[in-house]
Amino acid sequence: MKRNFPFIAAILLALATLAACTDHNFPPVASEATPPTEPHKRIALLCMLSNVNYDLVAASEQELSQNTLRINDALQHNADVRDYLGTDWQVVWGPAISNSMKKSTTSAVDSFVTDNTMYVARGTDLATGKVMHVVAIAGTNAVSRKGAFGEDFNVIREKDWGAPNSGKISAGSALGFNILNAMTDPATGKTLLEFLGTLNDAGPAEVAFTGHSLGATLSPLMALKFIEQKQQKGYTNVNVSVYPIAGPTPGDKKFAAYAGGQFGAGYHSVINANDIVPHAWQKDMFGKIPSMYKNAPPFNPGGSGGFHLAVKEQLEFDALKLVIDLKTYQRIAPEREFVFQGKANVYPDGSGTYFKEAKYQHVIAYYIDAFQFPQSVIDAISE
Repeated sequence: MKRNFPFIAAILLALATLAACTDHNFPPVASEATPPTEPHKRIALLCMLSNVNYDLVAASEQELSQNTLRINDALQHNADVRDYLGTDWQVVWGPAISNSMKKSTTSAVDSFVTDNTMYVARGTDLATGKVMHVVAIAGTNAVSRKGAFGEDFNVIREKDWGAPNSGKISAGSALGFNILNAMTDPATGKTLLEFLGTLNDAGPAEVAFTGHSLGATLSPLMALKFIEQKQQKGYTNVNVSVYPIAGPTPGDKKFAAYAGGQFGAGYHSVINANDIVPHAWQKDMFGKIPSMYKNAPPFNPGGSGGFHLAVKEQLEFDALKLVIDLKTYQRIAPEREFVFQGKANVYPDGSGTYFKEAKYQHVIAYYIDAFQFPQSVIDAISE
């Protein structure tokens, strides 16, 4: 069973081209964001555990489902995870997965991969002493074509969100949302929203939604739908917050305003200024992608220059940019996004490339520079 660090290479998978960010500059905004708190860091760890089926090609869907049980096993038995999170965390809904068949070119037997994963963990936050529920949504699986092409890169068409004056989201975001919204808990048959609806009757409840990369596109959508359900049904005992990590932009300017207004101060995004993925799909940010790693130093230390796109890759990017320039995609509440500068990776053997740096900045830089996970926790995530 092959295992890599979970990273969501939407651009790497789809066009094998785009890979980074600006010359260290996001559009300036009046920021209300603060660095991740200790509770935020623990939510981030729960987020990363959702990528349990990353890079796994299995002989059956049963094998994929069985592998997701490793999440609860880590919460219950991994000493490093329990030391970091606390000892009473457990999976209470899911993990639920959506899979695709992977056609084999070398064998008569086909295999299966997971496209989307979502679970809910309940535990006591060590800082506040409050019981909370964390909804964690996985990012793109590197072996899933559906995740990359159907969800990540499906941005030419758009779909109405559905609420009055709520704008549009990309067709890929809508597909991912519909998949998650239809998922059911294997034990109870409840959808996520049905399960969360039961929390209102149990007294005050804290529900945090989180996801990395594609999961950071979809977690605000699931949170928003639950907030709308909360308003429609008059839930008064549930507080909702959102913690997306390294996410692309799910919707247009009107949607961003609507979602930001619904989330208010409960929105806590984290993005790396040296990461490509948050630069999709807001056009002023997207256009800066090719120039990301051109400077040495800090990138490619010891080399004669930075990392660049090849001519073919640049042409592919330019073609896509013509489409994005016609769109009005906009990030949700940028003033509430914590933007950090991921430190450049070092390649002592001279093997660094544009895409290796992109992978590092999209995953490891978050572990080290944003959340400052101890190495034991990083090892637990990557296991």
